[in-house]
Amino acid sequence: MVEKRRFLDIWIVETNTVYKEVPFAVVTDWVQQGRLLEDDMWKPSGTKDWQRLGGSAELQPYFPRPEPDRPQDQAEALESVHMDFTYKRPHEDEDDEVDMIPLIDVSLVLLVFFMLTATSAGLAAFVRPPESRWGEIGDQRSLRIDVSRDEDGEVVYAIGVGNNAPEREERNLRTLAAALDRLRVRVNKADGDVEVVINADRDLPWEVTHAVSIGLQADPFRSKVQARFFGTSQKEEP
Repeated sequence: MVEKRRFLDIWIVETNTVYKEVPFAVVTDWVQQGRLLEDDMWKPSGTKDWQRLGGSAELQPYFPRPEPDRPQDQAEALESVHMDFTYKRPHEDEDDEVDMIPLIDVSLVLLVFFMLTATSAGLAAFVRPPESRWGEIGDQRSLRIDVSRDEDGEVVYAIGVGNNAPEREERNLRTLAAALDRLRVRVNKADGDVEVVINADRDLPWEVTHAVSIGLQADPFRSKVQARFFGTSQKEEP
C-alpha cells in the first residue's frame, strides 16, 4: 500500500503543469471536483518517481464513479411525456375583428382637450350673460360709466357721479379713450380710493364692456379704483 504523504507533487498531463508540495487534503478535493483525472500523475514531494493517480489506492475512493443502471430506468425512459398546457386554435372570424376601444378613448381625450383650450371670448359668443335689473347706486360719491347706443346704433359713453345725470360735456362720448380721459380727471381729483360702476346696454356685445374693464386696469385707475360693478340692462323708464 502506498504510504500517504503530507505533501504531494501533482502533474496535470493535459496542460503539462506541475504543482509542488500540495497538501493531501487539497489533492483529494481536486479529485472530487474533477480537476484531476485518473491519467494525471503524482508523487510524494522530494521523490523522483511519478505514479498514475488512477492507480493510487489512497486516491481511488475519491474519484467519482457512475451510478449503476437501475431496472426501472428503462421503463421510465419509455413513459409518455405529458404537457401542462394546451394550444387553442383561434377562430378565423376573430382575425377580422377590429378593436374600436382605443380609437374611442383617443377621440374622447381630444374632445376634452379642445373644450378646455377654448378661449373665453369664443365661449362668450355662445353664452349670453344673465340680465340684471337697474339698481340705485348706494354711494353717491361713486363714479359711473354709462355705455349705450345712440339713434344711429353707434356706441356712446357718458360719465356721471352716483345717480346724477351726466353733465353736458360728459355725454355722448364717441370713443372709449375719450370716456377714460374724462374719468381720469375725476379720479385724480378724488381723495383716496374711488368706486367705479359700469352700466351697459343689454344689447351691447360682450367685447364692449370687456374693453371698458380692461381700460380701468391701466394707470391711474389701477392704484385708485377698488371696485367695479357691471350691469347688463338699461334703466326702465317709469
